[in-house]
Amino acid sequence: MTDFSHRSDPVRARLLFRYLGGDEWHEYRAILQVFASTFFAEFTPQEVEAEVSLAGVDPSVVPDRLESLRRWGNLTVSSSVGNPSNLDDYYRKRNRYLITRAGQEVFELVEGILVGVDEIGDVQAGRLRDLHHALQTLCEMSKVGFNRADSQELADVVRTVYDLHEGFTRELTQFFTELNQWQSRYDLDADEVQFFASVLVDYVHEQLTEIERMARPIARTLEEILPLVEDLLPALQSGLAVRVDEAGLSQNMPVRRLPGTVLADWRHLEAWFAAQPGQPSRINGLTRQAVAAVRTLTANVTRLSRVGLGAASRRSDFVRLASFFDQADSPHLAHRLAGASFGLSSCRRLGELSDDADDPAPTITPWRDAPRAVVPVAMRKRGESTTRGLATPIMDRGRERDLLRRRRDLDRVARETAASELLAGAGDGGHIDGARLSTASFSMLRDLISRSGMRNGGGTNRRYATELGIRCEVQRIKGACTIVYCPEGKFTMPGLAVTITPAEEHSTAPSPQSVSP
Repeated sequence: MTDFSHRSDPVRARLLFRYLGGDEWHEYRAILQVFASTFFAEFTPQEVEAEVSLAGVDPSVVPDRLESLRRWGNLTVSSSVGNPSNLDDYYRKRNRYLITRAGQEVFELVEGILVGVDEIGDVQAGRLRDLHHALQTLCEMSKVGFNRADSQELADVVRTVYDLHEGFTRELTQFFTELNQWQSRYDLDADEVQFFASVLVDYVHEQLTEIERMARPIARTLEEILPLVEDLLPALQSGLAVRVDEAGLSQNMPVRRLPGTVLADWRHLEAWFAAQPGQPSRINGLTRQAVAAVRTLTANVTRLSRVGLGAASRRSDFVRLASFFDQADSPHLAHRLAGASFGLSSCRRLGELSDDADDPAPTITPWRDAPRAVVPVAMRKRGESTTRGLATPIMDRGRERDLLRRRRDLDRVARETAASELLAGAGDGGHIDGARLSTASFSMLRDLISRSGMRNGGGTNRRYATELGIRCEVQRIKGACTIVYCPEGKFTMPGLAVTITPAEEHSTAPSPQSVSP
């Protein structure tokens, strides 16, 4: 069983997130969902199969997925065997899984990110009022004496202080991070402009006003408490961490200590609200950054997305044009889009020799080491630099154009022949498995498979590409395998089913974007 008791090993802790990689992550997520809601429950593979089958997961893959999660540390094997009546019953009871604490925390963290990734977090500035009230309660207890106060009540007040501070700083940092990202938003529609201009700016102003109003009283209260922290810390030495230290097991059994039980926690709290010599408080620094971000945001909104003047975002136009290029069915259509948008025709390089192409020495050679320069007769004899005589006639490139035209015709005929061979090599239903292709038809098949991935993206299980009247469809099927032979060797595609059919049969079929994976 994988031991994750040593939290200082980042390599082993990284394995807890291993289930998020690959196309099977939704299967792992459905399995962990079964365990996450019941921390102490134990499940057999058969019970898990019954649960995840309702979510569309293939039950045959569940045992392998459970073992992978156990190996990564998200799950563990139960040590409870109950009262077995025989050996088979013993192994059946032994093969039970339950979620680990680290696996539970990672699952909740990932689910929280997946659910709220596009949500705008709210900042509860009212936490600062509760934080100030808790610090004042601590000041009142300091007047009586921390050694005389109830240790449990004192620990509750300190825990309240740091719970409120942690919640507030997390919300504030996340909101300001989102605000910093919104500075570079140039693809705004009318609703987003209205949100940024009338809602977000007023909201940030209200939150900053409330934060500034409560930051000063909190800083003054902390100034009264900090000189007494050394007397406070001994009264907080309770709980599981202290008992583990007293038992001498702190090296083998690391325990997360409560915040506020060491002096560094109080110094960190002070740095948030009170300025240090030569360094402003963290609250003041974030406030200045937020004001600068709002100014930049309003300037961008005013300049790029004036709703009243009917102006539009230039970036939005380019993004829309990029979508046209992405949806283009052929390179010819992409060339037409480029010509209509930017006045650009097809790329052609018409090169000519430079003036110093026949110079035998490079330009970095000193003149005294270089050979004698070739000087024209008119310059050498008469000192004239003006060209005399008739201009050189334009070279007739008709033969070159005919050669290029014939070469394009031969390439077109070769590709049509390769397409016919590829279509003829397909079996019943268009399946290409086991076909023996020529080098040209194999190259066309390889290009069609590659283009199908670039055209349809990676979010679907079925994609296709068309060329010269044939349609290549690639479908991801578990357990499938397609093998194609050519003079260069054997091409194996595990997990894929490839079919080649005439393109006319699918002229009215829906696009792959409309087919749910």
